[in-house]
Amino acid sequence: MNNYFSGKTVVITGASAGVGAATARLFAKQKANLILLARGADALEKIGDELKTLTDVLTVVMDVTKSDDCRDMLLQASEKFGSIDVLINNASYHHRGAVEGCDPIKLAQMVDVNLRAPIELSGLVLPYLRKAGGGAIVNVGSLAGRTPLQGAATYCATKAAYVLSLMLCQMK
Repeated sequence: MNNYFSGKTVVITGASAGVGAATARLFAKQKANLILLARGADALEKIGDELKTLTDVLTVVMDVTKSDDCRDMLLQASEKFGSIDVLINNASYHHRGAVEGCDPIKLAQMVDVNLRAPIELSGLVLPYLRKAGGGAIVNVGSLAGRTPLQGAATYCATKAAYVLSLMLCQMK
């Protein structure tokens, strides 16, 4: 296996399960330094312990919607590994149901986790990527952003809006 990412530092949000955990495993096999983020301590520590046998891992229990926590995590990651080379925006929140029957706080949480947090974290990591001489931001999307699902209007809208926001940022 090509070890292109050996010694590179990769931040992965939503790293405790699913796509995030699978992504972390792939980067660990390439010997990347990993910063794994998730809200759930038990699942995060489990994947962290698994991958510490392959590479250097920093696990951070946090909520990506907390700006100060994002800033602190990036500083901590930079201090531990010397650079940040890749950000994987994978964290997501999905609450199903008709909008009128959903708790407005859960609807707002979907907007915060799926749209606002990746945009903000992407902006916060840019100085670190520049300092490292370049890097990448990978945004894990959902087909729900292209094909609406019944009972998932807010989730679908946040996924579509995020893709649109990235396209608009690239326009001059």
